[in-house]
Amino acid sequence: MIKGIYTAGRSLDQRIKNIDVIANNLANINTTGYKREIPFSEIIDQYDNVKIRKLTSQQQGEILQTSNPLDLAISGDGFFAVKNPEGNIEFTRDGRFKINDEGFFVDGLGRKVMGKNGEISVEETLLAKETAIRVGKGGEIKVGEKVIDTILVLNVNDASGLIRTSGSNFSAEGQEYTPADEGSYSISQGYLEEANTNPIIEMEAMIQLNKEYEAAQKIISALDSSLGQAIEIGKI
Repeated sequence: MIKGIYTAGRSLDQRIKNIDVIANNLANINTTGYKREIPFSEIIDQYDNVKIRKLTSQQQGEILQTSNPLDLAISGDGFFAVKNPEGNIEFTRDGRFKINDEGFFVDGLGRKVMGKNGEISVEETLLAKETAIRVGKGGEIKVGEKVIDTILVLNVNDASGLIRTSGSNFSAEGQEYTPADEGSYSISQGYLEEANTNPIIEMEAMIQLNKEYEAAQKIISALDSSLGQAIEIGKI
């Protein structure tokens, strides 16, 4: 009976975490490049300990036209690479880029966007007569006829295991990453990738979890009542 209460209690804890995950997915439904978290799953490790971890769905979201020349979207495999303040590479599908005062391509948080030759800078071209920036399908950046750099697109071994650092950004702690193969992706200029969250699916999952939570609560209440009665009988 006590074991039953423990099992039901653990079930409650898992469902609370799942509800939090779904609520976060719904809260980021309009976040560019956001990848939905898959509800917690229990994993038995080699020592038979129960671990709970989060997985991320890297399924591609819808591509939306914005006509902003600095908005970029990846179709296919890979991630944009940005350098955080600590100098580490982060991975993102959020292509809302801009040019900062120093002439560098940066994301919305000011992180520098990486090209195949390092941090992408168009400083030398800002005063040129031809300042229109064109980005090809393979990521080649041109200002006029001058090639500036090629946007770096990276792949990791297990994208579902990336660690979220912020809304649409991830780190690849413990994983190796390499440049994505040419032909495995294309970059669209003037487009953005929307979140891959489906609100209908999330709401259905939320309703089901609430029902399971209520059922687990009733089981705990019934077992607690039975345990109390057993204790009273034992005293007689």
